[in-house]
Amino acid sequence: GRTTLSSATMSPTSPLATRLHNQMILAPLTRGGNLPYRRLCADFGCDASFSEMTYARNLLKNEGIELARMRRAPGETTFGVQIATNEIEEGVAAAKMAAASGADWVDLNCGCPIYEATRRGLGAALLRKPHKLEQLVAGIAAGSSLPLSVKVRTGEFRNALNVRDVASRLRCCGLAPDDSAIVGLALCVRGMDASVTCRVCHVKHPAANLVALKATYENEGCI
Repeated sequence: GRTTLSSATMSPTSPLATRLHNQMILAPLTRGGNLPYRRLCADFGCDASFSEMTYARNLLKNEGIELARMRRAPGETTFGVQIATNEIEEGVAAAKMAAASGADWVDLNCGCPIYEATRRGLGAALLRKPHKLEQLVAGIAAGSSLPLSVKVRTGEFRNALNVRDVASRLRCCGLAPDDSAIVGLALCVRGMDASVTCRVCHVKHPAANLVALKATYENEGCI
């Protein structure tokens, strides 16, 4: 998917914030965002991109498929490695491996809804306990030499939309003022009746929902 991040979602003094401001960013695509595809996107003007979701635990076991996901394609000028973990030490260790591989930043996946991730307490399952997610993010950011971003969704389920609480907690866990860490929040309402096309995900949503969501996060200082 195509998206852009405003510098308002991260520390305005962060070097990475400057690099990502108003750039075309290729969102992480599990089973789609492999190296050949990202290389094509870079050739067609993509400014920044993510690896496919990498299971940190398997990465630390040096599993070939996970190591391959950290490979950077020629032409990827700004590249982030996305990890899936629910443990601080595991996340910090994976971030160190990402740094050693040449990544520019690390992204923590808190949005993947697939059973393979949620059954392990990863991805969207992390949204179930925002206070624990806050501790996880703060711990990984503190131990990582790379900037940290966090991918979230509006909620694990349609009847459990808690992104306001999650976003507020992540903005207040000490990351934004620190040049070494950022929190980027990609917000989008999915699975609702069509009326307005979101310029981020190109999916149609009711105008009232998008307007209300945007106003909420602007008032909270989250976007």
